[in-house]
Amino acid sequence: MNWIWRAIERFALWQERFRSRVSLTVLALLLVAAAAGPLWWSSLQHAQLVREIAAVLREANIRERNPPAVNLVDRGMVQLSGREVGSPRVQAVASGMFNEQGTVDEVPAFASFIAATQAPRWAPPQVVEQPTLVGGIAIGVAALVVAAIWLGLSPALIGITVVIGPVVAGCFAFGHMQLFVAFAGIGILLFLFLVATQLALRVLSPTGAMTGVAHTLLLEATRQRISAACIGGLLVVLPLLPLFISSRDPLRYQVQTFIARGTGLVFLVAAFLTLLLACATVAFEIRDRQIWNVLTKPVSRVQYLAGKWLGLAVLDAVLLTVGGAAVLVQVSLVSARPAGSVEDGAALNNQVLVARATERPAYTNIDPIELRDAVNREIENDSVLRGEIEAGAKSESDVVRQLRVQKVTEFATAQRTIAAGASRSYSFSGLLPARNAGIAPMLRYSFHSGPDSTHEVYPVSFLFGDLPPELIEYVPVQRNIIEIPLEAIADDGTLRVTIVNGAMMEGGRIVPAPWSMNFDADGLEVLHRVGGFEGNFLRAMLVDWGKLLFIAALGVSAAGFLSFPVAVLVAMTVFIVGSMSPFLGIAVEQFAVPIDAPWFMQVFEAFIRGFVGSVQWLLAPFASVGSSTDLVDGRVIPWGSVVRAVGLIGLVWSALAFAIGGLAFSRKEIAIYSGGES
Repeated sequence: MNWIWRAIERFALWQERFRSRVSLTVLALLLVAAAAGPLWWSSLQHAQLVREIAAVLREANIRERNPPAVNLVDRGMVQLSGREVGSPRVQAVASGMFNEQGTVDEVPAFASFIAATQAPRWAPPQVVEQPTLVGGIAIGVAALVVAAIWLGLSPALIGITVVIGPVVAGCFAFGHMQLFVAFAGIGILLFLFLVATQLALRVLSPTGAMTGVAHTLLLEATRQRISAACIGGLLVVLPLLPLFISSRDPLRYQVQTFIARGTGLVFLVAAFLTLLLACATVAFEIRDRQIWNVLTKPVSRVQYLAGKWLGLAVLDAVLLTVGGAAVLVQVSLVSARPAGSVEDGAALNNQVLVARATERPAYTNIDPIELRDAVNREIENDSVLRGEIEAGAKSESDVVRQLRVQKVTEFATAQRTIAAGASRSYSFSGLLPARNAGIAPMLRYSFHSGPDSTHEVYPVSFLFGDLPPELIEYVPVQRNIIEIPLEAIADDGTLRVTIVNGAMMEGGRIVPAPWSMNFDADGLEVLHRVGGFEGNFLRAMLVDWGKLLFIAALGVSAAGFLSFPVAVLVAMTVFIVGSMSPFLGIAVEQFAVPIDAPWFMQVFEAFIRGFVGSVQWLLAPFASVGSSTDLVDGRVIPWGSVVRAVGLIGLVWSALAFAIGGLAFSRKEIAIYSGGES
């Protein structure tokens, strides 16, 4: 085995020469071109075939019985210049391609479906249908290889290729294309992490005080076993995740499942690693007296803690960049799987891989004078309640506050309740961008009716503006969507939606539903596209980075004056409570002891409400800027959320944590603590 290590050392010395790096660069580019060239050329030809088929489908009209339509329905074939494309599978679904006018709906989706019969067997179908993705991956791999050569990572590149290469080649040879893509992705991700880490080390020059501490921490993080296990596990599991998503589910659910699992896994691994490293790097250096070697140099304690935080911030940026790139590429690959139906493919493009803003109805607020009068009447008409107030059993201010909340809730609920056979109109604003873009928005609704049985269906009619009613049968509790015609949106961007609790027949006659219906505050909303998935995904990663900045500051500050176990406990408690703050808020609202409970129970209730409520209020922003749920739902993550996450949580909260932890750290007698006896 010694000769192997000697060969590696000689190669490492050889690749440091300028001429050697030029030779390796030329060789690497030729290899990448030889590997990606045929796939890219096949992808371009496939894209051209899709365009030619789409042109024929646009001419097909089954009502006119023209040749393109007849060939599709009778033979499942599309006649192109000099050849025919199709299959019995195309013939089986051909009749469903045409709408009532006789033309083909969703031409791009059907063109891709027909062209898939001619896709090369040797190439992954998810890849060959996307020439832009193929070119992007090829350019990215070439850039990675060149960067590795000039950063001195050629031995690592060769090592990863030797380990992963045979596995990838075996998967390709035996036709296991999904495994081929997965294992190739593992190799690329491992190497991307090495290159990104090396670039970060070059940026963090060890000449300065803070950057020197950060540089050392980054080196330490890449060499520790727990860090290598977490990072390696993440980079291996991410490309394998699509293999565990059932292809029998609707395509939009497959993509949503991967987005949720992928982004959640990246954030959880980064948060766990950040928390452990932040606490361990400071606590262990104090315990093992290594901090003496740092603080005896011209490095202050503040610079020491800030350098640790900076190193963790850079490490988190590297993890999110590598993990985010993996998730983004895998989303493109999963979304290229065959859709179960044309509607499924359209739902993926219009509801998941988008960034949609949410508009809710403009509700009326209860008049303050009416609210006051209603509360006073309630107290005057309830003799028992009035007697308890006069006897001192209840505080009048508490009773008034509870009644005010009750009346406001009842007033709001009444606006969201529609009796059987009745109707109610709701107004939405802010839809001018959707009207100008020409992309139909969606109305999403979830109604409660009767016993809320999911085994029943009830009729409801929607009237958009002055257009004819649309009759829908809905299942209670479940979320449903309906497309809103663009012509229903007024010139000022407003939309009037009238909901009839029943079936509106011709002539305006209404067949009432069996129950009254109502919906929650978020049970009726209009979603309209304001951007694409890629920009939304970038903002989601920035939001996660802002949270990780605070976790790093919290761990570093706690470890400055606490032992490792206690620091981990404190940091993890804050992290968990911050993540669960919405549930804590609900729990505090619902927590109550009986009115006739002993005094100490009432004191305990007041303490719990005050303490837990304060903690929940302080940490509520940590969970309110969530990103994974919005991505899965296709909701836009505004730049305001990014500023709040990075600015407020990542910087302001970190500064407060440093102020508290740094004050305690500055008073800590490190020499006595780390020295033990002296």
